[in-house]
Amino acid sequence: MNYPLISEYIESIKAAEDNFEELSYLKPVLGDDGLPVMTSGNFAVVFKMEDEQSGKFYAVKCFTKEQEGRAEAYKLIADELKNISSNYLSPIEYYEKNLFVDSSQTDETEFPILLMDWVEGIPLDTFIKENIGNRYVLHLLSINFNKLSSWLLTQPFAHGDLKPDNILVKEDGQLMLVDYDGMYVPAMNGHKAREIGSPGFRHPSRNENCFNEHIDDFAIASIALSLKAIAIKPSLYEDLGGNDKLLFSELDYLNRSGGNCLSVLQPLLQNDNLCVLFGIFMIALAKNDISSVSYKLLNPDSSLHSDVVYSMAQYEIARHYIYHKKEFKKAFYAFMFLAKYGNIRGEEVDNIGYVSGRALGENGLGYMYAEGLFVEQDFEKAASWFRKSSKRNFAVALHNMGVCFAKGKGVVKNIEEAAKYYRKSANYGFLEPFTDLGEYGGWVRVETFFL
Repeated sequence: MNYPLISEYIESIKAAEDNFEELSYLKPVLGDDGLPVMTSGNFAVVFKMEDEQSGKFYAVKCFTKEQEGRAEAYKLIADELKNISSNYLSPIEYYEKNLFVDSSQTDETEFPILLMDWVEGIPLDTFIKENIGNRYVLHLLSINFNKLSSWLLTQPFAHGDLKPDNILVKEDGQLMLVDYDGMYVPAMNGHKAREIGSPGFRHPSRNENCFNEHIDDFAIASIALSLKAIAIKPSLYEDLGGNDKLLFSELDYLNRSGGNCLSVLQPLLQNDNLCVLFGIFMIALAKNDISSVSYKLLNPDSSLHSDVVYSMAQYEIARHYIYHKKEFKKAFYAFMFLAKYGNIRGEEVDNIGYVSGRALGENGLGYMYAEGLFVEQDFEKAASWFRKSSKRNFAVALHNMGVCFAKGKGVVKNIEEAAKYYRKSANYGFLEPFTDLGEYGGWVRVETFFL
């Protein structure tokens, strides 16, 4: 069967209310260019649609190439996902001959579509590129992928094509799987695979006869090892990543004794967690499944406690909301969550003193009250939050408390108290607020609030 061109689908989607048989309540979301918001891949194009009544967003997938057994497969997948309650997957509905398209490619006029929830997120590899300089966010990404993998390995189904394009990172850092074309569900037992995954993430021996609940195992092992290595040494991604791979290429999988990537990872094996993931990867490479390995071995890194990594990453995400997206409401509630539920272990992190999730959240709330972001400017509330955070010895909050005393913001002006807080902040390594006045008198403290 031939399918319409993408340009023909666009014209049809523009008048969706007239061309859908059952989904006429959906309308396309338009971009700045006036065209429907969409993404395209090898077999399909996906449009962002909005339910006019509820305001909910959906993804409508329209197919551009034939795939044998697609209709039957998607019906089986849809039935399986109805029984799954997970934030990692989206329920789907398959509609046969539901969208009218006037196409030059075929005499057919009605075509199938797939309906699912629209997920706001970016592909995993894009997320890595955007955060390559932030090791906390990279560690959180590694931890969250391991959590996803631990869940997926216990399921009776498999995604079938795990790769960065099919793993979206949402705004809160959580992950979601998309594109279920190659999925295996128990009802498909005995079937052949409709696709065999991407070369950079599939086992060299995988073929259409390899189709069971273990087809994700090798990809999981490869991606988990790659993400952990990148978190430890981000320059690895810059040196080896890209071109539909994270670190490993198809040639690395074939050359077990000395592939370029395997050689580069050797010096990093002093890290216990990486060493475990390396072992899991080698088992997967030898057996093409890791069913003999406990999924519990994918637990978060013990050398940099997951509580601390989570808190720091969430703090960085909230900072991103403020500085780059200007979405102050999201930042405020992210800080509020940390202030209430953050880790309270007080683990040491680099040179910024003893930090906890609550300290990060409290300082963030203080900053927002001090600057009047989302909330009305209130220096008394700002000082209150800074004081709570500074009691946990968070260096940035200690500086901010010093600013409050130096300027009399929310507290009675007291230069001696300000100096005390500034010294303590510096002792914990927060030196960013110092500036060199050169001929005017050397180094002084910049009296502005910091996040």
